[in-house]
Amino acid sequence: MGRIKKFFSLRNFLVLILVVLVATQYFSVRNVGKSLKNLEKGNSSMITEIGQLRETYTTFGDDINEIREYLYLPTKNYSALTMDLEAEPGEDSGEENTDEVQLAMFKYVDYLGSSSEKEALISEKRQLIDGLINSEEFINFISESGLTLGAVEENQGAITLSIDIPEVGNLVYFYLSKEDGSLIQKTVEEKVDVEADNAEDFVSGVTAFVEENQSTLTSQLNAINDKKNQIISAINSEEVVAAATEKGVTISTEPIDENLQFIFVITNNENGEQLAEIHMDQKSLEISLVDLRDDSNIVVVTDISSGLAPFVNDLNTKSLLEQKADMAKADLERTISDSGFQAVLDQNNLTIAEEAREDEDRFYYDIKMADGTHISSIVIEKATGVISITEPDGTNSQNLLYFEPESKKKTLELPDQIPDYGDELSSEDGTFNILIAGKHGNLVDTMIFAHVDERKREVRMISIPRDLFYNGRKINSFAFFYGMPELKRVLSEISGYQLDKYVLIDMYAFIDVIDLIGGIDVTLEHAVIDPTYRTVDNGVVGTLHYEPGDYHLGGKEALRLARSRYTSSDFARAARQQLIIEAIQTKARNFGFGDADTFYEIAKSVLAKTETDVSLDEAVAYFFRYQNFDIVSNDVMSSGNVLYVPPYTTAKQCEAQIAAGGDAGCRNANQAYTLSPRDNNWNVIKWYFREKFEGEGAA
Repeated sequence: MGRIKKFFSLRNFLVLILVVLVATQYFSVRNVGKSLKNLEKGNSSMITEIGQLRETYTTFGDDINEIREYLYLPTKNYSALTMDLEAEPGEDSGEENTDEVQLAMFKYVDYLGSSSEKEALISEKRQLIDGLINSEEFINFISESGLTLGAVEENQGAITLSIDIPEVGNLVYFYLSKEDGSLIQKTVEEKVDVEADNAEDFVSGVTAFVEENQSTLTSQLNAINDKKNQIISAINSEEVVAAATEKGVTISTEPIDENLQFIFVITNNENGEQLAEIHMDQKSLEISLVDLRDDSNIVVVTDISSGLAPFVNDLNTKSLLEQKADMAKADLERTISDSGFQAVLDQNNLTIAEEAREDEDRFYYDIKMADGTHISSIVIEKATGVISITEPDGTNSQNLLYFEPESKKKTLELPDQIPDYGDELSSEDGTFNILIAGKHGNLVDTMIFAHVDERKREVRMISIPRDLFYNGRKINSFAFFYGMPELKRVLSEISGYQLDKYVLIDMYAFIDVIDLIGGIDVTLEHAVIDPTYRTVDNGVVGTLHYEPGDYHLGGKEALRLARSRYTSSDFARAARQQLIIEAIQTKARNFGFGDADTFYEIAKSVLAKTETDVSLDEAVAYFFRYQNFDIVSNDVMSSGNVLYVPPYTTAKQCEAQIAAGGDAGCRNANQAYTLSPRDNNWNVIKWYFREKFEGEGAA
């Protein structure tokens, strides 16, 4: 009993409590660790399930719209959840509120508040006008001054009142806007907001203004009327009437009084379009002739009687569609004469007519082979300005802007049976897989899967296009929404190969890498031409293009080559990116162990601008381990091998179809360019990776 009492002394009791607490904490932390691991696994599963839910939601929405159309109900856009990231959202781009009732309530209550405030303001300003017309003293003053007070006029937009000089015009004009409740006092010299606390102050203020300015304003009005009559006389002159008749236009003799100007409108008789205006400034009396289709064509005239006829003769009265055809013709001929475009023609042994042949409906620019064989024509539709591609006989027209070169390429032959690889990831000893990704802003637009075989001392690369559509969204958006670790996991899942590491490099770090190693040397087998990058040589604007040959490139030049894709494709760009990586590796082979300190500094500088799960020490170790490995294959997943482009209608095309009376259901169709595996079989992509890394394609 004594021993028991001794054991339960205060000190031992405290130690026992401490042991229990430590044990409890240990098991709690252990359970938290397990929970975090489970959460990590579940997070990926949740993202996958969300993507699958998005696809199901869209399919379900299409079915609903078919029912709605059958019942003659308006369709709805159920594809919003599948719309992908095309540009960087703003920092505050939160979730959009789609509660229509709530939004309507906010709008209505806001309207009530602002409407009540505006009505009160209009009522207050109306009292000022009523005070003016009801003031017997003011009416007598106006009469004694030889003036007249007009009646209050009210229309949907305003309440107006004028003080007039008989036979001359408005001395003062008051305009009370029903839009915002403002009261404006206008003369030929100025427009000012009326500021008066009550009707008495307003009446006294107007009286003082008329007494002070009547003489000056009367003289100005007489001068304005003289100038206005000169314009009307010129419009009615024989020379101008003849010019207007020949051009098919009408010139109004009733001017519009707007913004202290009188405006005479010149209208096309054929379609009623306003082509030009004659402006007379009421203060300076300056007259200007304004071409409404050409902002730069404004002619200030000192003698309207001699200046108006030549202006009318020079007006372009062609319809907008006719002008569009002319502009398309000028743009096309400018492209044909461009040195970069001529280089593309020469490279392909083709010629194109510099001058068009034409018929009643079209302009034709014929494309011929070196032996003179006519193979196609670029045509401009005179009625619309649309540029199309046709067969030599003018048939089989296809809009040039929607031409898809990739759809014309022969695709890779697939085996009759594609294995089902399941979810297992290949991760063999002696191999190392790394994702090399590049970004512009927040968007990843380059993804290269590099497979390093340490036994064969070889590196094989496959570029993955950013438009690959997986689990309800484009593949590059996974990095934006969920981070690079999730993109690494998804690409492992798609390829069937476990990615060990990733490197996400910004374009500025890309420039630094190449500049720090003294540039790179590349050989281009084909010309690279990009008309979106304009060059200026000896004052002549041209197109960026690299002819086939050897080049030494600095960082900016290499980046330009890596990003250019205008006249080629994302797939051709991916191949050039791999070419540049190979050139970087070739240059890096010159670094030896004696240059370890130098390379360490380069790696440190680059990694500071790079997101990666590779440590600095690992980067240095990888470099010296793999720098002499041979890059033996550069492949690109494309619509020429294992991918295809699902049918799609752009939002712009859809709206054009609807405007032309087409089916509004296109709003819920695929409205973005995407890529999917052939036959929608994701095992095809896994087969492709195995073929390139391990199969006959890797032999």
